[in-house]
Amino acid sequence: MLQEYQNSIALLTNVVNKELYTQLVQQLNKDVGLVSLDTVFNTASTPIELKDKLQETVKDLLLNNTDSYYNLLYRIDVSETSLKSINSSTIDTYAEAITFLILKRIWQKVYYKNKFSKF
Repeated sequence: MLQEYQNSIALLTNVVNKELYTQLVQQLNKDVGLVSLDTVFNTASTPIELKDKLQETVKDLLLNNTDSYYNLLYRIDVSETSLKSINSSTIDTYAEAITFLILKRIWQKVYYKNKFSKF
């Protein structure tokens, strides 16, 4: 069963421990590619590097390309309720919260794909 995480690093640490980090990065790249973004995440990057790069991508989209930002959230299927619950006073903390929501949703996809693909 999926557990609740406090932040992106706790989530990614668990993903690494379950040996599903590569699949998470691949799923993230797939979803990012489907909205025609040029960003590519490397499976060799550390969880912190991955989080930081995703957070910078989110921040850049928020500031410079809101259409792609909304397309990415739609493609990944981040819930509107989760988005509305973010209470942030700066663009950096908002981007960090969005990054966490994106990683949680990508992790759900990978987790369930692995859990149920064995049947």
